[in-house]
Amino acid sequence: MKTYNIGYVLLALVISSCSKSDGVAGGEEKQKSVDADYAVVLDIGNEFSTQLLNANGESIDFNPSHSALSNNPKPQLSFSTGSKFLQYFKNGDCSSSVILHDFSTDKSENIIPFEDLNDCMLTANTISLAENKMFIGYELTNSYSEKEYMLRSFDLNSATSVDVTLPKKPVGSTIANNRLFILTLDELVTEENSLSVLNLSNNDLIHELDLGYGARRIFTNKNDEVIIGYDELHTTMNSNDFSVAYTQYEEGTEPNFAQTSAVNMDDRGQLYYPYDSQSISSYPAIAGVYDFSKKLVTSYAFENFLTEEQRNNEFAIETTTSVVYDIENNLILIGYRKMGTSNEGGLIRIKPVPDPAFVDHIDLEGIPYEIIVQ
Repeated sequence: MKTYNIGYVLLALVISSCSKSDGVAGGEEKQKSVDADYAVVLDIGNEFSTQLLNANGESIDFNPSHSALSNNPKPQLSFSTGSKFLQYFKNGDCSSSVILHDFSTDKSENIIPFEDLNDCMLTANTISLAENKMFIGYELTNSYSEKEYMLRSFDLNSATSVDVTLPKKPVGSTIANNRLFILTLDELVTEENSLSVLNLSNNDLIHELDLGYGARRIFTNKNDEVIIGYDELHTTMNSNDFSVAYTQYEEGTEPNFAQTSAVNMDDRGQLYYPYDSQSISSYPAIAGVYDFSKKLVTSYAFENFLTEEQRNNEFAIETTTSVVYDIENNLILIGYRKMGTSNEGGLIRIKPVPDPAFVDHIDLEGIPYEIIVQ
């Protein structure tokens, strides 16, 4: 398998030849500019807030409207899919709650997922959402300190739930082909990972697979395949027949997406995420894009499209915290934390390869945690 960290070299070569002119060169059409709405969930210390932004292909500004998702304490778990953002909260009175916010309608729904259980004996480990169902993987501890591992399937329309007993601790989940794929961990004996597959039509467990050690995350790609990420490889599972293929990385070429929780993908199946820069940048994390079809990562080092003055003083970049793609305007959005402060950040927009270039920037009163492009 060939995977290259090409970004540092490629960007340096391409940007040096870019023209600063906004005109059309060689008879090529000028890139279209489409109005877009961004909702940025900001980490402001002990709370999350939301900043709405108006943008097109050439400029970005604050939206004077305020989101109905106002400041709330940081959740224990969160999950983002499309325009929906899910937050799970552990309360201090042996209860828990969930806020499901849809940025397309700017409406929130408050859910009590464990009304029938004593939450002081319960620990939720993973949460996900598909259509009108929410899934929470959790563990119950009895008075003898014995643990029972469960998955709760919660119907958002009827507010009813079904519990499924799991063989091991749930640590991640994803939905594909009307099935829930649950990443589990044998924390009591071997410390190995496994996969449990739940048929959503009848809530039956229909498949189990040993995964060995070090499985960090699980998600679904645009082909409805299940991706299981490790540091040194990733496994691709067919969600229909459960056949698997393995992509082993050569040393020094790891794409590092297993270390993030990002699930931002474009229609070509490319994943956008904060990339552990290793030795190609002085910043701990930069924007990374992994192409699963080509098995190739492209990394965007700040040094290659920003001047030293911009990086250190004007924008004061410390590290990348979130990366998404604006498909309509063909722009990569890079959320970052500022230096010397715990709760200030900004958003940078760049053009992707083959013509990477800085487009614009906006300061934010918080650190971008999730960016939803509408």
